[in-house]
Amino acid sequence: MSDFSRLNIFKSQAKQLARDQGLKLSGAQETLAQKAGFADYHELSVIAQRNPKDPRLMVAVFGIKEFTQAIHEDDVYADLDLELEDQLSGAIANTNASGFRIDALEVGTADYSDATGKLTLKVSLTYQGQQDQERVYHGAAFFLTSTVDLLRREGMWLLAEDGVSISSIESDADRDRKSEHEYWAQVEDARNSNRMSMAQALASELGISVEDGELLAGSEITTNESDDGLVYSYWINFEPEAEGELRADLLARFGSLEYELNPNFFDDVEHDF
Repeated sequence: MSDFSRLNIFKSQAKQLARDQGLKLSGAQETLAQKAGFADYHELSVIAQRNPKDPRLMVAVFGIKEFTQAIHEDDVYADLDLELEDQLSGAIANTNASGFRIDALEVGTADYSDATGKLTLKVSLTYQGQQDQERVYHGAAFFLTSTVDLLRREGMWLLAEDGVSISSIESDADRDRKSEHEYWAQVEDARNSNRMSMAQALASELGISVEDGELLAGSEITTNESDDGLVYSYWINFEPEAEGELRADLLARFGSLEYELNPNFFDDVEHDF
């Protein structure tokens, strides 16, 4: 049997209890098994073979119901934070933020080895700092995917030596640049095609995303024209299409939810009105 199987770890716990309290090994096994919620040690040993992920067995042996919870146990979380600070020190120096801490950590998969007692976790997380408001923005967060190796030793979870391997990293500044590049690429494609949708035209005109442009595309439009039909401009009313942050942004920049479009606005727009 593997040295770090659930049953072997449980037997080691029972041996320690027997030594500490002067009990027979069989008595210590029965005591711990019943404390874990099993009828007796025999039931526990059967479950360990048939259903090793039984929550009662997991808590008794590993202190957790699921392996994904191990990263929050003992000093693992704090040690992981320190390891990330060390590995990302160069990247952090290029930001204008400080006090970086783990945020929004999620465990994707967990793989435990009975042979070594090593638990391998695939995680994604945000390493978030506090931006210095008096300096030009250079980013304040990193978005990571990583492999984290933990060891089960003497009743504790420990971060393994060289146990953190970052597989991908992206800063919030990188994402901002990417979003801006994609936005202008969309606008340029629309201009080059000379067949802009209403959403694309509004995105270009208002400096918003095409997704927000789609929300406004159904807004009411009225024509400002002379008696003989000469169009001076168009008025577009974003009420009630504009909601939430988009509404607040339009009001902050233009002071109104009505916006005047130039008379040539629809020249290259696919629009029926």
